[in-house]
Amino acid sequence: MTNIRKIAKLSGYSVSSVSRVINNHPHVSEEARQKILQVMEELDYRPNILAQELSSGSTRRVGVVIPNMTLPPYFSQLLNGLLDAAMDHNYTLLILPSRYDIDLEKYYLEQLRGRAFDSLIFTSRSVDLETIASYAKYGNIVCCEEVQDPNLSSVYVSRTHACKTAFNWIKDQGKSRIALLFTRKDLKSSTYRLTMEAYKEVFGEKKEPLILDGISTGEDAYEQGDSLLEQDLDCIFSNGDDVATGVVRYYQEKNLALPLLIGQEKQLTGEVLGIPTIDNKSYQLGQESFKQALSDEKRTIILQSEFIIR
Repeated sequence: MTNIRKIAKLSGYSVSSVSRVINNHPHVSEEARQKILQVMEELDYRPNILAQELSSGSTRRVGVVIPNMTLPPYFSQLLNGLLDAAMDHNYTLLILPSRYDIDLEKYYLEQLRGRAFDSLIFTSRSVDLETIASYAKYGNIVCCEEVQDPNLSSVYVSRTHACKTAFNWIKDQGKSRIALLFTRKDLKSSTYRLTMEAYKEVFGEKKEPLILDGISTGEDAYEQGDSLLEQDLDCIFSNGDDVATGVVRYYQEKNLALPLLIGQEKQLTGEVLGIPTIDNKSYQLGQESFKQALSDEKRTIILQSEFIIR
């Protein structure tokens, strides 16, 4: 079995020199480095990655908790930002689907405690923030929502202004019978909570919208077509431009006039359809969240959504 003692013997250098080459330590001559690497290649030696991680104290892995692998537009763009940032920093991204299962989310926190990865990013959650904060001593934890705990980093998109701008624009168009489409109708969801706050500020508490949840794709929206049609709506506020295509398809198949349609995430489909959209800066959110996961400083980073009229 090949080990560093054998490499040292065959190369003519000390065990400590071999160790420095394996760990890419700068304090070794280029001549020694090349000779040791040559012997390692001849012996087909590969360092034990786990041993290197234990030695360095870093796994170069970041865990990312996501609801599931069937990602709505917001999460898919966020994940793209995370993946690109991980590649730029030569890190491995571990995708951890939770299905909003609290026990599973706690298990991922335990994995952080066990050093399965260096940092953990919660893109969404069901577990309470107090529980999450209690694990911050084991690694950097980033939440993609506004949090007040000084032990947690917070990177999130402020949606309030863009949502209020969109709802005021809808109101100016004379629309008042509105449907709101969500992935999750839950106050733990900042998307749901902030959208509803903006809606009530513009339309008041008494004017109730139609709320449909469990919608992540265009197909989901299409399947809710009958529910939309029953309400005699004049505006549908969807949670994604791609999601909006399902609404368009349903109304077209019924040969019905389409209500005013609002999208989100500034996707190509929205541009093609020519529908107004809210750019939630999801890709940038992924990029900034990953960078913060590597930071030693606990910070709050706020991005701003933008309402785009087409």
